[in-house]
Amino acid sequence: MTDDFEFQIESRLTSHGVYVDQVTETEAGFEITYESVTVDSEEVIPHREVGRVINVFRDLHDDDWEGADISAVVTDFDGNEYGEWMVEQEWFDSLHNGDLTETEFSQKVIETIEYVEE
Repeated sequence: MTDDFEFQIESRLTSHGVYVDQVTETEAGFEITYESVTVDSEEVIPHREVGRVINVFRDLHDDDWEGADISAVVTDFDGNEYGEWMVEQEWFDSLHNGDLTETEFSQKVIETIEYVEE
């Protein structure tokens, strides 16, 4: 992954209150850690925010991109881990091939959200 790719992700998400701490490309896909402006106020990981992160990855690839695994760690502004979520590459592929609708895809991702217990 190039520094330019990470910069593009950071730039696009910052305007939505998502502050990227780190993006790492792995053999399986991507790992992202970000601070969420809404964690403290809403005490949930907003589904709309998760969608924005995913859509930035989709927007930065060609239309025929079959996806990659994405795992995300969400923190508050103090760096405390709040929760995590993930996407499997197969879900992107199924979405691209029409085997999943956008709604079904979103539901699969939402079901992966886990919160850190205090």
